[in-house]
Amino acid sequence: MQINVEIQEDTADTVVTIQCRAQDAFVKRLIAALRIIDKQIMVAHDGNITALDLEEILYIESVDRKCFAYAADKVYECFNKLYELEAQLEPYLFVRINKACIVNLKNINSIKTYIDRRLLITLSNEEQLIVSRQYAHEIKALLGVK
Repeated sequence: MQINVEIQEDTADTVVTIQCRAQDAFVKRLIAALRIIDKQIMVAHDGNITALDLEEILYIESVDRKCFAYAADKVYECFNKLYELEAQLEPYLFVRINKACIVNLKNINSIKTYIDRRLLITLSNEEQLIVSRQYAHEIKALLGVK
């Protein structure tokens, strides 16, 4: 991959151009990584409503009909339902791994096969999550794993 930066002082906004032969999985991940910068969702923590950067979120889980966003050191309550967050965050490298959880692919450190065709993923904070069989193939494809 070659990276070129052109500085043009008369440009009003930053423009990123990607030249490639085909829009493969790598290019899609690259686009999603660029989009996630400066993107936030509104969450609650300790009775306060705050904006949380998507880059900080490790995963989002639904528990007892409430959604919680897990960061490295804090847990935030989300205002949306899990399926709404899944649709909203799909362009930003968030993907469903089981019926109650979506994960930020950027925060996955490792992935290995697990019992009964499931996967075990380890996040950047060393927490481990199980990918159900239903979603294992999609996760492998997104991460470029065979």
